Amino acid sequence: MLETTLSTSFSPGTNIKGQVAGANWSFLLPCLELDRTVCIGAPPLTTLTTLSRLNREVIVTCRNARQAQAVHALGQKNNLANVHTTSSRDHLAVSSSSSADLVLIVGWRNTRRFSRNRALMADIQRLLKPEGLIYFESTWLSSDQVGDGRNHDPGSSQLLWLTPLTGEMQTAVPLQDVSIIDYFLRHRLYTPSANVPILDKVERFLNSHAFFGRFSRRYGALVGQEVDSQQQRRPHQPPRYLRQIARAANVDIDHHRWALSARGRYNSRKVLFFLFEEASSSPEYIVKITRDSAFNARLENEYHALTLLRQKGLGGPETLPQPLFLDCHGGLAIVGETVIDGVPFRRRTTGTADDPYGRVAIEWLTDLSIATADSTMATASKVAEELWQLFVRFLETYCLTLEQTVFLAEQIDIIRRHLGTFPLVFQHGDPGTWNLMVTSGGEVAFLDWEAAEPHGMPLWDLFYFLRSYCTWAARKQGTRDSLKGFAQHFLAESSLTPLLIKAIRRYSRQIGLPPRLIEPLFYTCWMHRALKQATRLSPARLEKGHYVNLLRLCIDRRNTPELDRLFQTYKSAFGDGGSD
Repeated sequence: MLETTLSTSFSPGTNIKGQVAGANWSFLLPCLELDRTVCIGAPPLTTLTTLSRLNREVIVTCRNARQAQAVHALGQKNNLANVHTTSSRDHLAVSSSSSADLVLIVGWRNTRRFSRNRALMADIQRLLKPEGLIYFESTWLSSDQVGDGRNHDPGSSQLLWLTPLTGEMQTAVPLQDVSIIDYFLRHRLYTPSANVPILDKVERFLNSHAFFGRFSRRYGALVGQEVDSQQQRRPHQPPRYLRQIARAANVDIDHHRWALSARGRYNSRKVLFFLFEEASSSPEYIVKITRDSAFNARLENEYHALTLLRQKGLGGPETLPQPLFLDCHGGLAIVGETVIDGVPFRRRTTGTADDPYGRVAIEWLTDLSIATADSTMATASKVAEELWQLFVRFLETYCLTLEQTVFLAEQIDIIRRHLGTFPLVFQHGDPGTWNLMVTSGGEVAFLDWEAAEPHGMPLWDLFYFLRSYCTWAARKQGTRDSLKGFAQHFLAESSLTPLLIKAIRRYSRQIGLPPRLIEPLFYTCWMHRALKQATRLSPARLEKGHYVNLLRLCIDRRNTPELDRLFQTYKSAFGDGGSD
């Protein structure tokens, strides 16, 4: 039981917001295993770190000796042993015998300089292997510039629409594919340049406008003559490594169009390729790639979870992504899945007790647990033993008062002393409202199964979804603080109280969960969430974590009438045979 959870290290600060890998454009390359890259200009540390991982050798040509020394010192400080620096007047003090897989032109100033100087471009050509590529970004590009300025056939060049306007690229779509750009704009899959609603609307308008968009866009360019041993690559095809992986799994994506989304400020967020059939305006497949091999196990777990659900006949293609392939390239896990066509749950839900989509989500989670409940896998004593392991790790991470510590230990002991059966269930692991989609048929689909537990804890998914739903409802009513939003609906009488009671009652009755186990499962759920959140908190911010403070709040207010009612309702429900 809890195989995924118990095998996970919850070390604080290992997945901090903002400390995300750079060079997202590198996922567009034909291969993620390179021999040599030459950088014209000094790239940011995040880009340099990624290039160091991808290459046997990285050469950075700097504008002067001072910059070269700075880049060298940065490489040494961050253990980038394969990064070497040089400086020259033309940034090209590299022997032509040092053929490169990739030349990266860093900065818009260098881009303008080299694009206007054919002699310098000719020097770059001599650096490249026959299948080598040049990558650069600019705010103004034209197809004839890209072709004529580099002695390449324009057909071998690929122009890209990028967002945001500055900083790390997080969205890339082939510039000529207006249909996909429109899809990304409508579904808000791009990254706005400013987190201001009115400016976001202006940016969407400009990007969707054929004329004005030329003056307000950020462009990328991949220039070269990549040679595919099996067929010549067309500019709109997915990268070679993806096509090869898909082909090995008997999935044909050779004629699919593509778009890349590498959003998010956590290193655990995956890079996504959306793959569209030739004439389709909606994606058919999605490919997920880890940014760091440290997160490979999570993505592999998603593939195995989806495969197991399919084998069990649970969830159809309309509500559950169907696994296509699992592979590894460049040390990174790669998973292909079918796309669920729909609208994000938060755009459809009203956050009220009678919201149809909220009820469908609750029913789906409940039905999943009913279909997978197994009381033969573990005794209550075994469950308590595993929870105690989490409790010990929790106390090594967070601080509780003596009273809070004793209370939580007593909750685990209630489970240990239970003499009856204890049903384990298939657990999604992260059913927050942000991971749900509403389909065109009114169904609710659950995405992102990385934290799935085939033998998980009952009620944890439901508690977590209800917390997410209640805090979202509170936010729509003006309560921005998530902890206050939770307290507003869980620890006080509210319009959602009947929904909470009914949902938890039906779930417990249907899987045969003894009433006295509801309360300990409630508290251990938040203990588990706090442990998971620790990786996203620096040691200095641990005590400010949302879930550890939610747990403290619930323990301190455990005698409130609302919580008492939430737990006591099961005793009457089971005892008097009352209906839902």
